[in-house]
Amino acid sequence: MVAKVERRQRRGWLESESGFTLVEFTISSLIMMIVMGGTLLLATRIQEGYQFQTDDTVVEQEARYALDWIARDLRSAGSDPYNIIANNQGIFLDPNGGANNDDSIRIQADISPNGPDGDIGDAGENITIALDTVNRVITRADTNSAAPAAVAMTDTIFTDLSFTFLDASRTVTATSDLIAYIQVQVTARSRGRNAQAAGGFTTATLGTEVRVRTR
Repeated sequence: MVAKVERRQRRGWLESESGFTLVEFTISSLIMMIVMGGTLLLATRIQEGYQFQTDDTVVEQEARYALDWIARDLRSAGSDPYNIIANNQGIFLDPNGGANNDDSIRIQADISPNGPDGDIGDAGENITIALDTVNRVITRADTNSAAPAAVAMTDTIFTDLSFTFLDASRTVTATSDLIAYIQVQVTARSRGRNAQAAGGFTTATLGTEVRVRTR
């Protein structure tokens, strides 16, 4: 009798140590797959969110950088203490004659490194700023520099550049010698698509206003 009881106990121990059944293993595997899938999806979403935030930052920083250097050039436009710039012009609207009549500007100023010297033949005194719509960059051409060809000054993400010219009463004008304020607007767009952004891309449109210091 005792032997039978011991055999039953040993058989119970063996059955309890026999592991998972096929059904239990299948259910466990499914649960594990669901948990791992959810974790992977969450990690992917976090990574995408980080990438989108990085795109936002890069696009906006590049737009701000473009506005900074453009404004720096514009502030000196028309500086001409010796009156050597023809017709007191100093500012040329739309010098590239493109389809958009407000996406380029040419500025002249007597601002040589050692101060005004009565000519505009020094580097930095005859500048053209324009949007290259094909390569999506903003260029700067310095006629008097050793390399006068237009140079890309930005990353290849710009889709718009526009200048608006105002006179002293802040009325829009197309007369060069009346320009007292220049409003600049740029639009930059990310290279990669952003599913969370309107239009599918991260964009930044920023603007600034420059007072022409000589007017």
